[in-house]
Amino acid sequence: MIATLTILFLSAILFVSGKVRSDLVAICALLALLLCQVLTPAEGLAGFSNTTVIMMIGLFIVGGGIFQTGLAKMIGSKVMSLSGNSETRMFLLVILVTGAIGAFVSNTGTVALMLPIIVSMAAGAGKSPRRFLMPLAFASSMGGMMTLIGTPPNLIVSDTLANASMLYSESHPALAEFFKPLSFFSFLPVGLIILVVGTLYLLPATKMLSPKEKQV
Repeated sequence: MIATLTILFLSAILFVSGKVRSDLVAICALLALLLCQVLTPAEGLAGFSNTTVIMMIGLFIVGGGIFQTGLAKMIGSKVMSLSGNSETRMFLLVILVTGAIGAFVSNTGTVALMLPIIVSMAAGAGKSPRRFLMPLAFASSMGGMMTLIGTPPNLIVSDTLANASMLYSESHPALAEFFKPLSFFSFLPVGLIILVVGTLYLLPATKMLSPKEKQV
């Protein structure tokens, strides 16, 4: 127990500090748990055969493909042409585009994809990037709530329900009906409401939290 808590505490510190890459921290934590015999080799490697983990790896590949094929640059050019010099219109387009991409790509992948686009857009329009970077982070999270693959917790919940359905299908058939796996767009109604409410809140809140820079 002490070894587990120590490893988790050190991992949390390294994650927060950001001085070491997150993937290296995660792998080192896994190795430490194996060396301390907290986990068996079979338990330590079980996650790599999990469908949720494989799905998340695939989402990062999709995000990289969008960036490498030039689709990201095309999206940035289109958003900039539609927004013109209006900061409010640019803000709304950033939220909508980021939310739409975040519904199908992981939050981290969405931010990595949109970050250079938004910075170049703000520079081209003569606006401060600070006004758009905070909404970018929130929009990627809100967009991930709209689909099954948008964020890892949605996949984990669906996988848990599927396992429970298989467990109860023979012993308690009546209960199995309550544990059916979620469909791809099961989260969409709630996700859309969150995206709309979040956008309405961020529109004035961003202006208060990131005031305009003083002209020198």
